[in-house]
Amino acid sequence: MDIIKLDNKILVKKVKSGDLEVLVYWIMERKDKFYKIAWSYVYKHQDIEDILQNTMIKAYEKINTLKNIKLFETWFISILINECRQCLKSRKKELLHEDMGIYYYHVDEYNFFQEINSIDEIFRESVVLKYVVGYSQEEISQILDIPIGTVKSRIYRGLRELRSLLKEV
Repeated sequence: MDIIKLDNKILVKKVKSGDLEVLVYWIMERKDKFYKIAWSYVYKHQDIEDILQNTMIKAYEKINTLKNIKLFETWFISILINECRQCLKSRKKELLHEDMGIYYYHVDEYNFFQEINSIDEIFRESVVLKYVVGYSQEEISQILDIPIGTVKSRIYRGLRELRSLLKEV
């Protein structure tokens, strides 16, 4: 089955009919993208696997709440981000700078993930979605459910903070 070419209408129809397997294949085809998003929040392989699984289950259970089939992927990513936030809340502000196996999945020669973690979370989300995952500003607006102008200003301010941090090094 070629899940990548499966359009959202058919995908959502199959998931609504109870076909969990098609959702699993769809997620696996995009796992690197989803992993990068989750990694930018939690930095733990085990937590990311749990987050992806929880996101899949919630998407499957709540598929009937999806209002616009064309926005299935952005809807899924919104659930993913909320799961990441929930994971961080449950950790009760665990220090993210301790040795957490940051090189386990990604080679980060320039300490990018550590540096980007230093900027304010509200800006970090937009910067990661734009520059790490590659979403457009319009898609980020839909994912985070904020106006496009807010996305632009968050990206600008996040990059400004990141540049400031990198100049200090």
